[in-house]
Amino acid sequence: MEDEKLLEAIESIRRDKHHPVRYIFFTFLNGLAQGVGMGLGLTLFLGIVIYVLSSIIANMVNFPVVGHYFEGIGQLIDAYSKSAPKIH
Repeated sequence: MEDEKLLEAIESIRRDKHHPVRYIFFTFLNGLAQGVGMGLGLTLFLGIVIYVLSSIIANMVNFPVVGHYFEGIGQLIDAYSKSAPKIH
């Protein structure tokens, strides 16, 4: 009973119930805006997270124990990148 009243209220509010093309167009625009918003928001959020993590790791490199391991990994990567065959 309540569900039927709710559906009737929604149908009476919807302006474009007799214009399916208009409904599809505005639904498409809504989805497009949500996608762009999520993309921008996620890019901003991940940018901040990566910045914070990179600054934390940069400070850890100066830490004597952990910094030694990061330095060794960096030397391995440099050695591999210099000896790897060039791909053209």
